[in-house]
Amino acid sequence: METTLYIRMDILKKIQCAAQLKNISCSKMIAILLRQVMGSIQNPWPVGILVRYQQRRKPEEWYTLHVQLMEDDYEFVQDMRRLLKLSISLMLAIAVKKYLTKLIKGKVIDNYPFLKNYFVGKEAIDNIMYWRFTWCYPANAT
Repeated sequence: METTLYIRMDILKKIQCAAQLKNISCSKMIAILLRQVMGSIQNPWPVGILVRYQQRRKPEEWYTLHVQLMEDDYEFVQDMRRLLKLSISLMLAIAVKKYLTKLIKGKVIDNYPFLKNYFVGKEAIDNIMYWRFTWCYPANAT
């Protein structure tokens, strides 16, 4: 699926360099970076706040980037946007700051979708509707 990110030029250059070093596309590097954010979610339920965006900057510091994501990755980042109340572009900026160096130094970047077991389910208990978003089943699940 195609989506568009509004990204600072300095962040884009870092992503491009990392993608070139790992011999993958920028879209793939962006998906990998965004997946890293999932593991760092501490409290995903800020109630009563609007989605936060990146700080304003001069127009020439921004770039509109079109990225191609797998369907699972696209749904995943949309879920994260709702849970974390952060724009996808802001999540990416955070991921670049926190994880890009570690990914560059790492020996392996996955070649398969992390979210291969993405699942959304609905359940009613005592007339209360529950929605469950499962991003990945544990390896030992039966």
